[in-house]
Amino acid sequence: MKFRSAGLYVFFIVVSFCVNASAEYVFKKDGAIIKGSILRDDPSYLLVKSDKGGTERISRSDIMRILYTDLYMGKVYVRMTSGEVVEGYQVDEDRDNYVFRKVITSPEEFTLSRKKVMFIARTNPTDLVSETSIEKIVIRWSPPFKPAKLYRVYMRENRKGETFKVIGETDDTEYTLKKLGKSASFEVYVTGIGDTGEESLPSEKIITNTRPVSPEDLVMTEKKSGDGKSVTLTMNWKPVKDAASRVKSYAIYRLDDKERKKLGTVTGNEYIIKDFPADGKNWFAVVSVNDMGTESADVKAVYDAGYRIYARASGAYLVPNGDLGVIADSGYGGLVDLSMGGKFFSAGIETGYLKFSGADDEIESMALVPILALADYRMPLIFTLAVRPLIKAGTAYVMTEYIKHDADDPSQTDVMKKNGFDPMASAGLYLDFGLLYGISICGGAEYSVIFQESGRMSFLSYTMGVSAVF
Repeated sequence: MKFRSAGLYVFFIVVSFCVNASAEYVFKKDGAIIKGSILRDDPSYLLVKSDKGGTERISRSDIMRILYTDLYMGKVYVRMTSGEVVEGYQVDEDRDNYVFRKVITSPEEFTLSRKKVMFIARTNPTDLVSETSIEKIVIRWSPPFKPAKLYRVYMRENRKGETFKVIGETDDTEYTLKKLGKSASFEVYVTGIGDTGEESLPSEKIITNTRPVSPEDLVMTEKKSGDGKSVTLTMNWKPVKDAASRVKSYAIYRLDDKERKKLGTVTGNEYIIKDFPADGKNWFAVVSVNDMGTESADVKAVYDAGYRIYARASGAYLVPNGDLGVIADSGYGGLVDLSMGGKFFSAGIETGYLKFSGADDEIESMALVPILALADYRMPLIFTLAVRPLIKAGTAYVMTEYIKHDADDPSQTDVMKKNGFDPMASAGLYLDFGLLYGISICGGAEYSVIFQESGRMSFLSYTMGVSAVF
């Protein structure tokens, strides 16, 4: 019997502790609402420990109701089935009705039938998210059912002793926090300001961090196995030396449309992947990681075992020499080419428009449209710099305007045109510098020859342009 009594006593203590540990809302008849935990439930009074600190003894005669569930204390909009929108603060509900107040601290209340309520929407912003960079954070949120006149943004540094401060207001659902410093941590929330100037309850609070600086000059090299079925991929990059970023390591990821898979973490500036299948197009990323675990923006590299399409466009400055230099001055033009191939070798076609001004009294101008087959070979040098020799051969549609004098009166002249196709060949050397994957700037020089019945016409072209890989 003693053991049973002791067991019941322990059970009573445990149950009492569990009940008292939860939060309750005590509504007083004067309109006040006390949120806290009930420490003592006496027939004549309640002893409540308030969330704001301290305890309060409340007489039973002063109590309107007690709620033992969480309560949203912000203003809400109630959309009725009639189309009417009612504003208020929900303070209670039962199976048939909702109970609201117009003023949260006033005891005056009204009820709305559940059957006539279409939905209830809160007035505070929701779905707060952030997008971060090195020294900037962009936050976005969803507006309430009735958009606020203004939104107020609060922020504090995420460390002990810091308090929230208002850092700005906006009528948009997006706000940019600038000049924050690298690898810093902040806590942010947003409130809505209504037409009357009343401020809503806050949105959810989020912790968001600015990023460290990314590594630079990521280069991937490959070495095929003896059977050509696999490769060893080696990634190298420049380590981050920026002290404010506090970079401690680097993480390597493999990327595809559906998944971002972490391959490993290193403290150095090299990562090796062995026995990787030598097929398809495969994306990788390297990020720097600071002492909080925050990652930088991706620096990407690609291993592409398949064929690629190269497209180039460039401007050319033309310098005639030999026989062409006698009849033509320097000129200009543009070239475009499209080729297909692997990482190093490609072949394709080129065309464009090149024009020389006349140097001889008998020649007005000379222009040509080359139609050439080309082949090139790309040889990497350092980082994203490569040298690319090429050869071209085909034909050119040559258009010459010359002056013809009248046989009877040489002072009378006409401008005549002579057009036709002539064989053409070129050879040159280019430098390609990759800006980001798929885009490069390219520049170089070519020596070209046009084979005409009257002899060879040669010229040098100095070009500068841009190249894209697909």
